[in-house]
Amino acid sequence: MSLKQNIAFRNLFFGRTLCIFADSVMFFSLLKWVEIQTNSNHAFTFFYVAFYLPITLFALPIGTWINNKTLQKVMYYSIILQIFFLITFLVFSSYLTYYWVYLLLIFISILQLFFVPANQSLLPYLVGNDERARANSLLQLGYTAIKIVGQIFTAFMIKLSVAPTTLLFVSALFLLLSLIFINNIKPLIKNKSADTNGQWKLMIEGMRYIIKKPQLNSLFTLLAFALFFVSSVDLILVSFLSDILTVGVENLSYIGTSSLCGIATGAFIAPKLYKNTERKWLMIPSLFFLGLTIGSLFFITNWIFILPMFFIQGIALGCFNVTFVTYLQDVIPNENYTRTFSFYNMLSNATALPGLLVTGVLLNKFGVLITISVVSGMLLSVGIFGLFTPKLGKGQGLKMEQKSTDISLP
Repeated sequence: MSLKQNIAFRNLFFGRTLCIFADSVMFFSLLKWVEIQTNSNHAFTFFYVAFYLPITLFALPIGTWINNKTLQKVMYYSIILQIFFLITFLVFSSYLTYYWVYLLLIFISILQLFFVPANQSLLPYLVGNDERARANSLLQLGYTAIKIVGQIFTAFMIKLSVAPTTLLFVSALFLLLSLIFINNIKPLIKNKSADTNGQWKLMIEGMRYIIKKPQLNSLFTLLAFALFFVSSVDLILVSFLSDILTVGVENLSYIGTSSLCGIATGAFIAPKLYKNTERKWLMIPSLFFLGLTIGSLFFITNWIFILPMFFIQGIALGCFNVTFVTYLQDVIPNENYTRTFSFYNMLSNATALPGLLVTGVLLNKFGVLITISVVSGMLLSVGIFGLFTPKLGKGQGLKMEQKSTDISLP
């Protein structure tokens, strides 16, 4: 897979990575803005809830809605509106309390629901089957590299006392750059064969499709249990840094960077193993490593020692990310791409929301260390459960019937 040879994929790659950089800068800038305004653990809990709540409610309807829309246009207008809300927030930020960050996060979260499934659904139209694992690996590596840069950049700027509002303006500029590349992804892709008999019917059919496939059913069930606990890792880390180690939340950026370096390593390894390894064994280890990593916090007294643990965990997670997305693209018919990825997005965030709320209650009632023990133990239990799920095959081993779809230039 070459960025030079495939112009459409190159534009998708750079449009996506610039957007990720902007989102990374925005997220940690807003988190720091909340810390400056208040140091309450409840504020951090509601920060994550505000981000995940709209995804839980709207991911599947939005994914269904874009099923028969031009994918590039969906991505383009999503970013336009993100820029608008960021600039509006910046104009009035000096008059606002930290509660307004939650409203901004809700708007941004909803808009990303349009961008993410459109992005994931566009890739199979731009890249052939044989190159798909390598393309997903390259996207994962790009995602990882730019998130590392975004997190280090944001943490470094905050330590230099750069105002979070200034960093939000930088985020808006990079979103604007992303528009240029997205606008140049040709041809415009629209699934003309998509059913237009009603949004609710499409949502039901998307869920029914997954339920009827034993491999997909078990895989999504495992994912739901895992994400219930995985989603709260950042909240645990924020509380651990501020309450136990008494350091600033911007250090979460360095921990995230360490994890992302591991993810990049795992994403690089995954395509080499994908065709010759039972795909389940590229996903299950991430649950065990994450459980052990969270458990290790119980014994850590300096945040520096967190970094190598999250690097190792990141390797397993990188293998999971590439394998999971490539597997779905391999076995799902084209007309079900947006619905399936939107269902995946909805499931990951629908389970994340109660997971965050439960973790928030544990943190406030029992403290950080007991919460760490509970979450670590549950992740290890989910990993054991995953050992008994059905096999997923190797490479293109599991084929589901593909229906023809049309690509048009609207």
